[in-house]
Amino acid sequence: MSLFFGAETENRDEANAIVLGLCWDKSSSFRKGSAKAPSTIREYTSSRIYNSYAENNINIKDYWKIYDLGNVVPHSLFEAFQVVREVVSGNQHLNLLIFLGGDHSITYVTLKALKEALNGSWGLIYLDAHPDLYECYDGDPYSHACTARRIVEDGIVNPQHIIQIGIRASTAEQTAYAKYAKIKTVTASEVYKNAEKFSSLITEALDEVDNIYVSLDVDILDPAFAPGVGNPEGGGITSRNLIEVVYNLKELNIKALDIVEANPDYDYSGITFSNISKFLREFLGITAARTSF
Repeated sequence: MSLFFGAETENRDEANAIVLGLCWDKSSSFRKGSAKAPSTIREYTSSRIYNSYAENNINIKDYWKIYDLGNVVPHSLFEAFQVVREVVSGNQHLNLLIFLGGDHSITYVTLKALKEALNGSWGLIYLDAHPDLYECYDGDPYSHACTARRIVEDGIVNPQHIIQIGIRASTAEQTAYAKYAKIKTVTASEVYKNAEKFSSLITEALDEVDNIYVSLDVDILDPAFAPGVGNPEGGGITSRNLIEVVYNLKELNIKALDIVEANPDYDYSGITFSNISKFLREFLGITAARTSF
């Protein structure tokens, strides 16, 4: 198996970041296959066709000592939670924890484990075409379409410390709940038109939290840039827009990241996973720049 960015750290005690793949897509409502994504992400990030320099001229391998824990294939979300809780409880000292999904329901699991293991409050940056604020979907309150709502209603993150970016496929129910809970929302159209708006909203939502979690649902991108996703939605942002979003996060105390909903079965040209690799390189570049090692 390829390692995440060719991870060269063999001793876990020397690492300042870990990666864990969660091969779970049983909560997917449309195209299953995201359970295969963790291994595909590793293949692309470790490919020799990409160098390890971000656009801010940081060589991420000079800063990040990444230990790759491999993949787990849970039989239930509860089993996934148990695994993540064990991983997190032994790695609170790390600068960054990265989780590779899998469908978006894994975010509930990983954030719940982090909330229990680490002191302090959490903020959530939710990059997605969909708000995932259904009370229940297809009879399942833990569907990937309900993730953000479960995070709020189970008290994992205060909704006023959540910002959703890239939204373009909501419903009356979900929009009303976002307004009721005071979740900050930046639509895909607003990302195009006004970068300053979401920059100020990020600051407003996350200014007083201790730790920040970033969740990237790859369907935030327009299908022209990411056809390989579980629930493609037209009218999305470009891969360049996404990089600009990343650079608006450079001052934040980001503790954890996940990548979800990528589906290699539908990524015929490799463009989806190429853009994921690019996102990760820039994300690791900006977090390295603000981190004291």
